[in-house]
Amino acid sequence: MKALLFLWQFPQHLFALLVWGALRTAGRVVRTERDGAPPGNVFITVRARGWGVSLGRYIFLDAGYGGETRKHERGHSWQSRIFGPLYLLVIGIASAVFNNLWDRVFHTGWAADRRTAWYYGRFPEAWADRLGGVRRGGHDGSD
Repeated sequence: MKALLFLWQFPQHLFALLVWGALRTAGRVVRTERDGAPPGNVFITVRARGWGVSLGRYIFLDAGYGGETRKHERGHSWQSRIFGPLYLLVIGIASAVFNNLWDRVFHTGWAADRRTAWYYGRFPEAWADRLGGVRRGGHDGSD
């Protein structure tokens, strides 16, 4: 079963291993830990400001990020299991370009709380929060 899941998520895993290697070569990997909770992620803590990236079972996190971001990225990992080889197209592009990049370009004048609410209220971020068990601002984002 693990081999089939690895193959189902192969594009993400391949990209994750390339990113991991590049970060290790650059001396940016702080620590690596395997998580026993489903879906069995490998958390790679890095010195890379603002990083929170989920690629298959591998999750890269800025050393300054805490539990809610871990849960959110675990939610993206569940999305990877659902979409398999389409994850990077369906979830990755929506998250990286339409949410992250859009926010960094067009919302620079917004207050931090407004930017956070906008970002985590959109697809696929709100869904990742729900899958990861994150509750932001007193609700679960399901409305």
